Amino acid sequence: MALLTHGQLGLPVVSVAHYALVRLRARGLTLRSIRQELRAVALCLEFFSELHIDFVLRAAQRRFLSREELVAFADRCRISVPELGSRLVSPGYAASRYFTCIDYVKWVAEPVLARITDRREHAAALEALVRFEKRASSVAPRVGAQSGPVPGERLGMTSEQRELFLRVIRPGDPDNPFKPELQLRTAAMLLLAYALGPRAGELLGLKCSDFDFGARPATLTIHRRHDDPEDRRLDPASTKTNGRILTLEDDLRDLLDAWITQGRSDRKNFPSARKHPFVFVNYRGNPLTERGLRLIVAALAAKHHSLAPLSSHILRHDWNDRWNEMTADSSSDPTHPRDQKYAMGWTEKSIMPLRYGKRSIRNSANKKIEKMQMEVVRKK
Repeated sequence: MALLTHGQLGLPVVSVAHYALVRLRARGLTLRSIRQELRAVALCLEFFSELHIDFVLRAAQRRFLSREELVAFADRCRISVPELGSRLVSPGYAASRYFTCIDYVKWVAEPVLARITDRREHAAALEALVRFEKRASSVAPRVGAQSGPVPGERLGMTSEQRELFLRVIRPGDPDNPFKPELQLRTAAMLLLAYALGPRAGELLGLKCSDFDFGARPATLTIHRRHDDPEDRRLDPASTKTNGRILTLEDDLRDLLDAWITQGRSDRKNFPSARKHPFVFVNYRGNPLTERGLRLIVAALAAKHHSLAPLSSHILRHDWNDRWNEMTADSSSDPTHPRDQKYAMGWTEKSIMPLRYGKRSIRNSANKKIEKMQMEVVRKK
């Protein structure tokens, strides 16, 4: 459980600990997500402490926060670390920080308003809270267009990048940047990420028991395992999306089987692997961390600059690009978006297919635009 602490003794902020337990943990957020939310609350408390604002007193007076105070806080949410300069965070992160603060202010205010016994005053206080919510929404940081050519936009790989990627991760390839004893592990992990598009937390949370190599075809089950007692990592692996059962083609099955039964079980190379059930391990055999995964992908991109900007999440975007390319001629099939959402672990109502696979969507749109332009030229 993540806690927000203060002072030299590192004691928890009691009201925030209550908020984290009842509001954040109850929503099933991962440890990493709770930490991010608490950092936003810390930013909120620090900023309004500088302005000498007492949230409880403001709630009792039905004043909450003025538009000017909200605008100032929205500007603070856009800055990474105010003490180190004016480097801006992404619009989405700024908005997330801002709305976490607003939610915390409401959390503090609600029990104060509940203690008002006079019916008219209580109704007036609730109305003031509604006005505050509208005022806060009107000045919130804007995320912007989700599919526009914004800086830092994530796209899948090009066909040339895919060909290079699949070649250099093979064990024994002369351009493979990893040590020989780590090449089988890295190939199994990255090829699985490429073939099925799991999130990093899903990949790192896989256990040997999640694979059924005896089935035809072989299958992999992705589970939701919040608060897994077997996961002792500082940042436990987590699955944000729905659990699902996915099939493995023969080459991928054989590679994963070889890693689990031969590579991972080698006590000389991975002495600690027998102490836990997780599939992917570091050079000592301990469960691989998200930082370790980032370093592995970064090493591959450093060796082959044409793969940049490469990350584990880029492989998830690339999977959706390839899905869209494969199903381009069957867009009228009503099961197409449903199948894609299942494979990615998204809900039926999810709009994530519009956020992923942007390169294929862009290419498809431009092909249609070119066709339309050619028809105009022919008519002339």
